[in-house]
Amino acid sequence: MEFRKDPSLSEILEDPIVVAVMNRDGIDREHVQLLMEQMRRRLRARQERLAA
Repeated sequence: MEFRKDPSLSEILEDPIVVAVMNRDGIDREHVQLLMEQMRRRLRARQERLAA
């Protein structure tokens, strides 16, 4: 039985289909990474508020 993990954000952003769609839509890799980091910080802050 082979164990498969979910792809990392980096792996997703390297996928040729994802790259083609992002190019078509005028989105660059740095923008997506920044957005994901902002969301990660917001979710972490929310979890900390709920735990307090």
